[in-house]
Amino acid sequence: MGAAGGIVDVLNGNWGATSLSAIRAVLEASARVLCGAFGHRPATPVRVSPWGLAPRVVSDRRPHEIRLSARDTYWCQYAYEFSHELCHVLANFDRIRQHRHKWFEEALCELASLFVLHRLSDIFRATPPAEVLSAAAFAPHFATYARRVTDDAEPVSRTELPEWLSKHLPKLEEDPVRRDSNRVVAVALLDSFLRDDSLWRDCGFLNQWDAAADPAFVDHLDSWADCVREHGLVPRTPGLVRATLVRRPRRVS
Repeated sequence: MGAAGGIVDVLNGNWGATSLSAIRAVLEASARVLCGAFGHRPATPVRVSPWGLAPRVVSDRRPHEIRLSARDTYWCQYAYEFSHELCHVLANFDRIRQHRHKWFEEALCELASLFVLHRLSDIFRATPPAEVLSAAAFAPHFATYARRVTDDAEPVSRTELPEWLSKHLPKLEEDPVRRDSNRVVAVALLDSFLRDDSLWRDCGFLNQWDAAADPAFVDHLDSWADCVREHGLVPRTPGLVRATLVRRPRRVS
């Protein structure tokens, strides 16, 4: 079982040439970063197990179960995969599973991976976990991994983003897991979230309304903002996303 008060419960399995304590240290650090930014954590520790397919979080299972393909001491891959799946949990992914705007949740989860990797680079340098061999020396590799992923994304300038999204939106609405496109959106938002990690707070209210009733992405953003207000908070992140991704209407003279 996980340590008392922990967020992660790493299950026995074929993790390769490493130890459960080292895996737990990396995943716990990742979870503390993301849960701290969201401002909440799962009600019970998240179970994490190894398997041979693409990473996923299992629907309709409590406690939540995340399955990873990472093995051995590939700490960047552990953090990258786990943070993506944990973001789905924190964004209430299985409260409403199918609607045309699920691509945006996928983009946020890609963003979560990059965000956590950058934060871990600082954390492992400042307070290296004893369970991870040479953790302080490894710290820069987290940021390097994040930059490599970012550099692999299609280059789209900030002024081109609304036109880019308008072009790609029909395919994203049909298939939300289009990693290349998800990554473009994640990269576009990354600097803002690194400057202000409180932007994650609003993401914890996703999937708490009937998103299938939102006919367009701008309506989805409006519903999201309304949901945040209904919880007594001032929405900030929906407006940032709108300003970044949505084409502004032409002014009528």
